Amino acid sequence: MKQNNRIIFSEVRTGLKNVLGDKKTVYITDKKVHGLYKELLPGNRTVVMPSGERSKNLRTVEKIYSFLTGLEADRSTVIVGIGGGVVCDIAGFVSSTYKRGTGLILVPTTLLAQVDAAIGGKNGVDFKGFKNMIGSFREPDSIIIDTTFLSTLDKRNFNNGAAELIKTALIADGELFAKISNTPISEMKEKQLLSSVKRAAGIKNSVVRKDPYDRGYRKILNFGHTIGHAIELHSGKMLHGEAVSVGIVCACWISEKLTGFKRTETEKIIKVLQMNRLPVKLPASITPDIIMSSLVQDKKRNSGNIDIVLLKDIGEPLIHSLKIKEIKGIINDLC
Repeated sequence: MKQNNRIIFSEVRTGLKNVLGDKKTVYITDKKVHGLYKELLPGNRTVVMPSGERSKNLRTVEKIYSFLTGLEADRSTVIVGIGGGVVCDIAGFVSSTYKRGTGLILVPTTLLAQVDAAIGGKNGVDFKGFKNMIGSFREPDSIIIDTTFLSTLDKRNFNNGAAELIKTALIADGELFAKISNTPISEMKEKQLLSSVKRAAGIKNSVVRKDPYDRGYRKILNFGHTIGHAIELHSGKMLHGEAVSVGIVCACWISEKLTGFKRTETEKIIKVLQMNRLPVKLPASITPDIIMSSLVQDKKRNSGNIDIVLLKDIGEPLIHSLKIKEIKGIINDLC
């Protein structure tokens, strides 16, 4: 069993046994994961929430609080979140707020969660149409990553996570990007996939350690997300990684204009995204006004400016602060 700070790569049962011992636990999962892995979950101590982004709200959190009080859970209780990004976010938020904090173990079951959502301690729920508007910082005590979970993902949901893995390589590891440029991530052999997940998880973990409360350097993890979040919110059909994929292409195009990023590198990135069956064009329904309405509510807004992550080169990110008027012109050109 290998450990990177709080990240443990292990078969899930072994990992849970090693970190939990005889501690009192409550499990949080969703209907889809519960249907696939019911044998991992104690029935009387498991709360099953609806699957999908629509359940990521305060109503779901309130129901879990009621479940916890019914079990007389206290601050010594360990909450174990088993699922994708939504479950990890909800479990982390509940753990950080119930009785001012409980233990927290996350077991991410999707590629998106294993390389991104479960790592970093950002927890949140959506509010009035805005993504992660209400949230907290709460690092898990441990994150148990078992890549055998990924075998149950359909291609679309697997590729949804591939977008975040590609993003991570683009901002921090040109060697990893080269490694994943020749084969679709969903078609990698087991050892190559495990190696890629370890490197991506390790990169995010390292970035978070340098800036745990997102005050500066950690913003590089938002590459592709500034416009991607607007697309995800308003497209109605795109998964998170699909919207981020389009956001990555937009960020590359803006980088060409503002940092001297080479067009040939943008084309290389587009090729890798397309190889992983990810979209690279803005949906026709996404207008400049739609993007701007999301940006002015974005958490990355700093007074009258928007911080957007660009690339100087693959593996060399740059946080660029743009005035609202400047970015409005760029978005008009982009659309």
